[in-house]
Amino acid sequence: MKQQPCQAPNNIKHAGQDTQYFVDSVPVQFQLYPQDHQRLVVNWTADSTVPDVTYEIQVTRTNTLNVIESINVSIRPQEFGESFHTWTWTSKLPLQCTDHSVRMRTVYNSTFVGNWSQWKTHLGVHEYQDQVWREPQMFPSEEVLQERSEVHFCCVAPRDAQVINIIFNNTQYPLINIGSQVKAIAVDNLNITSDLGVIFQCLDSNEDENITANFVSFPPQKPRNLSCETEDLKLWSCKWDPGRLPNLHHAPYNYTLLVKNSGRDLIWCETSSCSFLVFSHLHEYNVTVMVTSILGQKLESIRFNALDRVFPVAKSLSMRPGVTEASLSWTIEGNFTKILVICQVQMNPEGTVMDIEQIVGLVLHFACQLKNLKPSTQYSVKVRCAVSGKRWGKWSDPQFFTTYPLVDIWRSIQALPSGRSVIVTWRTYASGTQLDVKSYEVQLQQENKLEKLCTNTWLHQTEFLIDERGCNISVRAITRAGTSAPSHILIPPAERSENNVIVKRIVGSTGTGFMLLWIEDASAMCGYTIEWCQNGTGVLPCNPSNLRWETVHQSNTSLSLRAGAFISGRRYTFNVFGCRVDGHHLIDTHVGYLQEQKPTQFTKIQDSPVVTSSSAIITWTFPEDHPLHPGFITGYLVTVQDGQGSNQNHTYTISVDNPHRKTITVNSLMENKEYTYYIQACTSVGPGPPTHRRFRTSPDYSLFWVKIVIPMAFLFGCCTLLYWTRLRNTVVEIFTHPTKVNVKIVELDSCLYEMSKRIGALRVEDCMCCDLEIIDVRPGMAERKFMICPNDAGCSSVHPTEHCYSTELLDDVCDDPVSDSSMNVCNFTYSPTITEVSFCRSSFSSDGLIEGQPVPPHSTCIKGYVTSAVVPT
Repeated sequence: MKQQPCQAPNNIKHAGQDTQYFVDSVPVQFQLYPQDHQRLVVNWTADSTVPDVTYEIQVTRTNTLNVIESINVSIRPQEFGESFHTWTWTSKLPLQCTDHSVRMRTVYNSTFVGNWSQWKTHLGVHEYQDQVWREPQMFPSEEVLQERSEVHFCCVAPRDAQVINIIFNNTQYPLINIGSQVKAIAVDNLNITSDLGVIFQCLDSNEDENITANFVSFPPQKPRNLSCETEDLKLWSCKWDPGRLPNLHHAPYNYTLLVKNSGRDLIWCETSSCSFLVFSHLHEYNVTVMVTSILGQKLESIRFNALDRVFPVAKSLSMRPGVTEASLSWTIEGNFTKILVICQVQMNPEGTVMDIEQIVGLVLHFACQLKNLKPSTQYSVKVRCAVSGKRWGKWSDPQFFTTYPLVDIWRSIQALPSGRSVIVTWRTYASGTQLDVKSYEVQLQQENKLEKLCTNTWLHQTEFLIDERGCNISVRAITRAGTSAPSHILIPPAERSENNVIVKRIVGSTGTGFMLLWIEDASAMCGYTIEWCQNGTGVLPCNPSNLRWETVHQSNTSLSLRAGAFISGRRYTFNVFGCRVDGHHLIDTHVGYLQEQKPTQFTKIQDSPVVTSSSAIITWTFPEDHPLHPGFITGYLVTVQDGQGSNQNHTYTISVDNPHRKTITVNSLMENKEYTYYIQACTSVGPGPPTHRRFRTSPDYSLFWVKIVIPMAFLFGCCTLLYWTRLRNTVVEIFTHPTKVNVKIVELDSCLYEMSKRIGALRVEDCMCCDLEIIDVRPGMAERKFMICPNDAGCSSVHPTEHCYSTELLDDVCDDPVSDSSMNVCNFTYSPTITEVSFCRSSFSSDGLIEGQPVPPHSTCIKGYVTSAVVPT
C-alpha cells in the first residue's frame, strides 16, 4: 500500500477559536511489546492539550507488510501537559506463528496528517542455523482456550519443508496460507475438554509429524447472591454462589475479597465463602469478591450497614424439667456491649412464643421459666434472637425434654443367697391443693406373680423379694383429684456383668461441684439415671431420705451437680445406669470428693523393725481403701531420725507413692545407734497424723574383730621379723668364714675349667651344700697361694681325702708359664657331716708322682670354715 505524501503547516487554527495549536509532524515514538501469546500492547506519550487529535495505527503480518488491521484511536484532550496512552491489539493468530509489525501517525481534525513512524516488529518463531528443527512447530500448544470461541491454529515447517496437513480433534481442516512455511486452520465453537485435552497434529513435506494437546475451558462466572453476616460482631462471614465450577484441575479459580474502605489487603477465600475480622472503626462496609482464572476475571460488590447484618445465635441450651414447669437457659457469645438483644422462645406442642429482652456485655446469659406443663409429657423448645429490632436470626436446633411424672420412682437391688431384694423408693415433685397426695399404690408384676399394696403418704419406700427373673414395678399417687398416671420401672434379670464396671476417680470443686461424664451407651433407649447417697459413701446403708437420683436424656452423656449439696472431705459414689429395654443397667461408676482433706487416721505399727547394723525394715498397716477417709490415700511419708533428732544429717525422709505398699528398707544407718521413725498416710492435700516408734541398730561385730585382729597381726609380724633376724645371724655365724680371714675366690678361667674336666674335679651337683662368695678383686701375687694353716693342735683331727697332682701335668693344657718351684693342686672330698676342713700345702717333685695315688699332706695346715677359694693364675 503506497502512502501519499501530505504537506501541512505546523501551526493550525481551530475553527471558531482564536487559539492556535502547534502540531508536530515528527513521527510518533512508541513502544511495542506482547502481553501474552495473542495480544500486542502499544504505548506512547502525546500532547493532551491539542483537541481533535486522532492516531492512526496499522498492523501487518509477514514480510510482505500486508495490513491486517487499521484503526483510528482518539484521545480526550486535557487542560495541560503530556499524557500516556495505551492501545492493545488482539490477534486471531498466535503471535508465535509469524512476524507482526506496527506503525502509527497523527491525524488532526481530518485535515492534518503527520508522518508515519518506523515499523516496529514483534518476531515470531524462526529456525536458525544453530537451532535446527527436526519437526514442525505448532501453536497454540498446551494452552487453555475459551469455550465456544473461534481459534486459529498454525503450523511452522522447517526451512526445507512445507506444511501439507493439519488435523484437529481427528478432523482435517482446510489450510490457510500465512507464509511460505506457515499454514493455519480456523476452528469454531470449541467444546470443553477434560484434563487430557484435545489433540492437534501437523505433518510436513518431509513426513515429519508433531502432536500436541490443548485444553478448553470457560471463564469464571460472576459470584451470585453475595451476602455477609456476623453472629457475634467479632467475625464476618461472607457467602456467595460461585456458579459453574472449573473443569480443569490445573486451571483453578482464585477467589479474593477486598473491604475497600478498610485500608487492608486482599483476603484469600474459599470457593464459596470467606471470613474476616470485624473492623471496629467501620459502620458501613463495601465488600468486593473477585474471581480470576487464566481466561478472565469477574467481580461482585455489596454495601451494607453493620448492625443490619448481625444475627445472634442461641447456644448451649439447657433444660431442667419439673412436673408442671421447666427452666430453660442459653447463652449468646459476642461483642454486644450496649446493644439490645431480643430472643424468642417457641415451645411445642403448645406452640407458645415468649419474647425476652436483655442488654449485656460480651457474653449474654438468658433464662426463662416454662409453666403450666403437664406431668410425664414430652416437649420441645427452640430459640432465635435479633439485635435492636432488626431481622431475626435462625432458630436453634430444638431441645427435647420430658416433664417428670407426679411420682418419680427408683430402685436399689441387693443379691441374696436365694434371690434378690429390691428396695423401691419414690418421690413427689409437685405440690398444691390439686396434687395433695392421700396415699400411694405400689404394684409388682413378675410373670404370673402380682403383688399390690398401699402405703401412707409419709412412707416413700418399700421392699420386695424376687427371684432371678425380671419384673415390672409401678407406683401411682392417689390424690383428691383422683389417681395419677403410674410411674413404672423395670427390674432387669440378674446378671454378673455389672461387677466388671471400672471405678473412675473424679475431683470436684467447691465452686462448680461435680461434672460427671460417661461414654454413650448405644443400648440406652430411654436415657440415663445417676444415683448417689447424699451423706456420702461411708454412711451405709443409704436411707431413703438421703438417696438421690437424676434422670438425663439419652442424647446427653454428662451431668453437672452443684457444690452446695455436697460436703468437703466426704467420699461420694455416683453410679450411672443406662435405661434399656429390659431395665436399668450399671454402665459407669465415679468416686470422688468435692474437696480432699488430710488424713485423720493413724497408721498402725504391729511388729518391731527388722534391724541390722546399717539398715532397718519397717512395716505398718493402714486401711487405704476405706470410704471414711477424707481423701484418696496416695501413699505414705516415712521419716527416720536419730535418737535425739537434732542432727539433720542423720534424718531420712522416704516417700512411698504406692498406697498398697506398707514396707520399706532404710539403709545407711549407723551401727549400735538408736533411731525414731514416723509414718504418715498422705492424700493430695498433705500427710496425716504421724505414728512413731524407736529402734536401735545392732553392733557391727565385723568391725570389732578388725580392731582386734589388726593389732595382733602387727604384733605377730614384729615378733616374726625379730625372730628371723636372730635366726639369720645364727646361720650366718655357722656358715661364714671366721672374722678377719680373707678367703678369695678361685679364678676359674677357661683353662682351669678344661683341666677340671680332665682330672675329674668335684662338680657342683655333687655338693650337698654350697655357699660361694665372689669378691671382684683381683688378688696380688702374694695372695696367689693356698692359705697356710696356723699352728693348731686340733688341725690334725680331721683329714680330708686328698688327691694331689703336679702342675707339670698341665703344661700341655695351659699356656701360662709356671715357676721353677712345683705346686700341687689338690682335690678334697668332704663328708656331708663334716663342717670343719683343712687346707694343706705340700711341695714335691713331679718325678715321684704316680697318677691316682694320694699325696701325703704337708704338716702345715689351717683349720676353719670354707667360704671361698683362691687359685693362683
